[in-house]
Amino acid sequence: MPIPLYLKTDAQMPRPTDPEFYWLTRDGTFLCRNHPFFASDVPARRPVKALAEHEPHCVVRYPKVKASTLEFIVGFFDRVYQLHQSESVVLLLWDLERKRYKIHVPEQEAGVWESYGGNRSPQDVRYTVPVLPARHLLVGDVHCHGNMAAFASATDRDDERYRDGVHAVVGRIESEPPEFHLELAIDGYRFALEPEHIFEGYGQRRRFVPRQWLDKVRVKVDGNSRWTYSGSRGRSRDHDAWDNYGA
Repeated sequence: MPIPLYLKTDAQMPRPTDPEFYWLTRDGTFLCRNHPFFASDVPARRPVKALAEHEPHCVVRYPKVKASTLEFIVGFFDRVYQLHQSESVVLLLWDLERKRYKIHVPEQEAGVWESYGGNRSPQDVRYTVPVLPARHLLVGDVHCHGNMAAFASATDRDDERYRDGVHAVVGRIESEPPEFHLELAIDGYRFALEPEHIFEGYGQRRRFVPRQWLDKVRVKVDGNSRWTYSGSRGRSRDHDAWDNYGA
């Protein structure tokens, strides 16, 4: 016979009189006994037998990010890496009025390590979540690992522990296509995603990168204590496409 299970919803609620029962409380589940010689409440070491099995689960209902949006994002990552060999990041906002995604490039600080020979390696990228435009939700972020593989590092997982939403990583930026790694963080738990869960597709990176995006990137070169900034020149055939893109 299963051991009874009770919810403790009030600190003053009467103690159940069953000889043995589980008490589900704010501080966890307790195995409790009403014995002729004692009354005990001990933290339960085993699952409650009266309860059915259950596993972490998530059904993804995100609208798909357009292929062109992802191509512009990868183009931005590519340009930043060409300039600085650093990581970089963009945020995905959802416009509640227009029912579409909007790319937001926050002010960011990327750290790189430079050897005596002048070779650089990406270290990290940091940013502060900005004040969002009215009627916009922050629903995810995409950041680039530069020439490293696409994966969620321990630093990524720690930074994103309580930041619900999609967290995508682009790696091997020198390859075409690059690598993609996606996870969905909800209430501190991470669910693995496939690119097709979020992105509608990918063709090739766009070569035009808005100057205002590059101007948001500040790079700190470790060992030399110097700062560099991104910048862009000229106009590419993607420029007109971007003017009409609306992101």
